[in-house]
Amino acid sequence: EHQLVEETLKPLDPKRRAFRLLGGVLVERTVEEVLPSISDNLQNMEKVIETLQSQLKNKNKEMLDWKNKYNIRTAEEADAMRRQMMN
Repeated sequence: EHQLVEETLKPLDPKRRAFRLLGGVLVERTVEEVLPSISDNLQNMEKVIETLQSQLKNKNKEMLDWKNKYNIRTAEEADAMRRQMMN
């Protein structure tokens, strides 16, 4: 949503009225006041998403290492192994 709002506001006149929801309150500002904060929020969210994706990747690797170390199988994996042995 932030990216869509940013793309919509960029070509507009900087003095044009813009409304922003802050803490449940609708506030009237100008495009030049709103656009920088929206851009900052978008960049911060992108950084957070990258960090979370990196953490998820590390946790998945950690989980796989732990499963292999202790020979742990999920129910689906156990069923798949049984079916392979029967064939």
